[in-house]
Amino acid sequence: MTSEPDPLDHATQRALAVALFNRVWDLLDRGDARSGEQTDEMIDAAHTSRYLWRRIGGTEQAIVGEWQISRAYAAAGIGGEAVRHALTAQRLLDLDHDPAVSDWLAASVQEGIARAYLADDKPEAAALAHSAGRGALADIADAEDRALIASQLDELGIG
Repeated sequence: MTSEPDPLDHATQRALAVALFNRVWDLLDRGDARSGEQTDEMIDAAHTSRYLWRRIGGTEQAIVGEWQISRAYAAAGIGGEAVRHALTAQRLLDLDHDPAVSDWLAASVQEGIARAYLADDKPEAAALAHSAGRGALADIADAEDRALIASQLDELGIG
């Protein structure tokens, strides 16, 4: 997605992007046991993973990267930034008209927006996004993907 020369080859960038993405999940899974330093690492890793994916991936990877950054900020209790990145994921999705984009992405983005609005203490906006996410579940063909996004929506405790 960029014309600047890459300091790392494609395979190395991809490996780093994947490792950082997975590290963010490891840190998210720690929940309340995560230290302040680990929370900072989680946010840094999410941004770096997204940066790498934007260089070597496509729109879908950029959307997922923004969603994960939003999730990290929401977990850190930084609602404004969570909302900003969740809405960026939505804008990227709205701009993308590629039929190859995964069918679960629309529901996942709405889940991210709902989670971000909860972190930003905006329950009404969260409820609207949650409802949109629930509605988008019907468009997910794979039962496992649908169940995963549904469980993420359930985690929010809305409705």
